[in-house]
Amino acid sequence: MKFKSFKKFKDSLLGFKLPDLSLDINGLKRNSIPTSDRIPGACVKRTLPKVTLPEGKTIGLAYNKGNYQVVDKSDFKSMGRKV
Repeated sequence: MKFKSFKKFKDSLLGFKLPDLSLDINGLKRNSIPTSDRIPGACVKRTLPKVTLPEGKTIGLAYNKGNYQVVDKSDFKSMGRKV
């Protein structure tokens, strides 16, 4: 099939129908379109443990390993260096 113009060709394309998002899975009318920031279900915030350090201690990086170590506050400036 040969078309005389691009407009006629473009008008002949059927394309895809958009989905009907006005109803949810159960067939009930929804108030808004579902997005990723409105996920149904119970979500709880994760609680982190409370860290208590002994007196005179601080936390420092364990060289280049990505771990943490507990060191004396007096050794904090020379930590990881040859003294």
